[in-house]
Amino acid sequence: MGRSRTGVAVTLAVTLAAASVVVLGAGSASAAPAGGTTVVFSIAAGGLSITVPDGTVTLAPVSSGAATAQGSLGTVTVRDKRADLVASWTASVTSTAFTTGTSTANETVPPSAITYSSGALTTIGVGGFTPSVAATVGNGVVAASLAAGVGVNTASWNPTVAFTLAPSQVAGSYTGTITHNVS
Repeated sequence: MGRSRTGVAVTLAVTLAAASVVVLGAGSASAAPAGGTTVVFSIAAGGLSITVPDGTVTLAPVSSGAATAQGSLGTVTVRDKRADLVASWTASVTSTAFTTGTSTANETVPPSAITYSSGALTTIGVGGFTPSVAATVGNGVVAASLAAGVGVNTASWNPTVAFTLAPSQVAGSYTGTITHNVS
């Protein structure tokens, strides 16, 4: 029986030693001196928009026989809230013919006889903003543009339009529509 007691004692001693290693291993862990938390946030892209003067703009009258009629349209603003890494946009202008009465040649100022100048741009943001200078509207002309921009940007201007009048232009109120677009 002595032998079996020794075997039990040795087995018990090995089991106790293994249990103390497990307990010591579990007890020896301590809190880390620093910890990191991953944080994520998003910036939602906005849009690209253009605002133009509301309603009707009435330019100062000119006398019959005048070579031109001209005036300012009011503030036009492009807002680019797309927040692109490489931002660019082009604002363009088109026009209908301006007519009084019927649309005979003497009662019409065609888009090819209209010039558009954006004048100085008031800008916010980073990039190469470019205004237009006395460009003939015709079938469309660039009013202003942005190249190599970054992030959010805004440009505003007060354009001048000039109508080249024919010597045979009849008296009357000429009406047409000038349209701004941005893309």
